[in-house]
Amino acid sequence: MNTYLIKKTTAQFAEDINWKQTDIMWLTANCGDGSALYKTKCCLAYNDKGIFYRFEVEDDKINCTMRKYNAPIYNEETVELFIQPTQDKTHYMEFEWNGIGGVFCAQVTNDLKGSTSLDFMQKNIIDSKIYATEYGWIVQGMLPAKLFNAKFEGDWKFNAYRIKKDKNDEQILLSYSNTIVPNYHIPDKFAVLKFEK
Repeated sequence: MNTYLIKKTTAQFAEDINWKQTDIMWLTANCGDGSALYKTKCCLAYNDKGIFYRFEVEDDKINCTMRKYNAPIYNEETVELFIQPTQDKTHYMEFEWNGIGGVFCAQVTNDLKGSTSLDFMQKNIIDSKIYATEYGWIVQGMLPAKLFNAKFEGDWKFNAYRIKKDKNDEQILLSYSNTIVPNYHIPDKFAVLKFEK
């Protein structure tokens, strides 16, 4: 099982973090063969304000149309974080961003039998910014602490994902901790998020 050490920061905004000093997680083909058609990396940091995130995304074309908050952007192309603050596998948070500013935030209830339901956060309180690069795009920002209702300590569970469409409109699935099956809602495959003291 993958483990990611999330380091503490004194920064107030994602823009102030020296991301080169954080640990990098590389996303690979979700099938588990270790390949990655599009390079995608994610870094995390935290303090009492919340969890800071940064995705650096290699992309040749952004196939996105949805900008409205909580639109089903997972049907197009996204990067995603699933974060489970407790040992309860049936409840975790789902966060998504696309390359044109779309944001998605919901509490997931998973019956662990193949069915999930979503309780959407009605107001977007997530700080997120998109930057174009010569190789694709970057999204970074902060998830406020009040989204989690838990102390930033010990070991949580989480996963990081990417959905990319190929030329035939088929999904390319990438993940930090591969779920193997074409489904990201597999809590048993989540990685460990270890908080630096």
